[in-house]
Amino acid sequence: MIDRSRWPGISSLAFIALSACTGNATYTGSTVTDSAGIVIVESAAQQWTDETRWRLSAEPLVSIGVEEGPEEYQLYRVRSAVRLDDGRIVLANHGTSELRFYDPTGEFLFARGGEGEGPGEFRSIGMIWRLADSLYLFDFQLMRVAVYSTSGDFARSFLVRTTPDGAIPAPMGVFANRHLLMQRFPRDAELSAGLYRDTSLYLRYDLDGESVDTVGRFAGSEDYIGRGADFTFSTDAPYGRRSYFTLLGNRFYYGSSDSWEIEVRTSDGMLERLLRRPIPNPPVTAEETEEFHESLRERLTRMSSMWRDLYEQVTLPETKPAYGKLLADVEGNLWAAGYDDEGVWTVFDAEGRLLGNVEIEGRVRVIEIGSDYLLGVWQDELDVERAFLYGLVKP
Repeated sequence: MIDRSRWPGISSLAFIALSACTGNATYTGSTVTDSAGIVIVESAAQQWTDETRWRLSAEPLVSIGVEEGPEEYQLYRVRSAVRLDDGRIVLANHGTSELRFYDPTGEFLFARGGEGEGPGEFRSIGMIWRLADSLYLFDFQLMRVAVYSTSGDFARSFLVRTTPDGAIPAPMGVFANRHLLMQRFPRDAELSAGLYRDTSLYLRYDLDGESVDTVGRFAGSEDYIGRGADFTFSTDAPYGRRSYFTLLGNRFYYGSSDSWEIEVRTSDGMLERLLRRPIPNPPVTAEETEEFHESLRERLTRMSSMWRDLYEQVTLPETKPAYGKLLADVEGNLWAAGYDDEGVWTVFDAEGRLLGNVEIEGRVRVIEIGSDYLLGVWQDELDVERAFLYGLVKP
């Protein structure tokens, strides 16, 4: 296991770039500097070669999900999943509002929860976060966190308290210090028309749903805003920048996707480290621009005048966001999905140095990455969901 306690104490480093040749691959290394106590790691090239890169096993080790068959194997809108220490897999199946437990081979064991508002029940089952021997699940409709043991016993639940201005924040994850990272979405009454990007306030809450402290403000998502006579409406900006978070121990990674830079911060928001790559954002191609305008022309003919006024303002940026989703694995490595394709993930080690890419085939939503496995949900051409657990091979 990586000793993450050593991260804050790294002093000025003149990190010598490594150079090693294997076949046609050359690793030029990463440059690490210290600026006013903030470690900056800039990686120009990947470390892995074709022989040393990580890859998934040729076939899944565990498969859960069928198109037709027993109901307990039919998956619909799986929101989250975790693999327990004994190999059992737990899925949050939104379609049935259930927490489903499967054995290490994928055989169904039992389900907990179900539709309702009673103790341990859900209206809108969401993310699962594991802390020690407890599972925390957030219900987006009830604004309530349910706590289960890893053996499937319901322990308790608590409501998420509103902020002083009456807003209800949404949980983003659980720190090792038993604090929830919460996002308070903006509630500005007067929004500027056109392309708009607001900020969201992030706070720490205890495991009783009470506010503890403010973590900071971070950029939100780019939207196009339209205004009617007495209302405001919005739509996602095409190729719009978004912010991504992932938690690891008592730290979190944050990226705005404006450029190839990712921040490493403590649970109280202190910036410790910056991960950078000196590469430009991918361009929006001429073919993608033409496809967008063709799709827009078709949509405008079916819209009301209110929406047409908004969509006629929409334009494409010259470049796409630098990356997509962020995930941290159990050993402290950071995984960043490609914006265009979540099947290509860029991996950094626990110090922030670029290792290389891991390719994952199919329409996949990666949920959890262990030291020797990857757990995710795949959809086939009929949108049938299956949860697969692949081995993670590290030569």
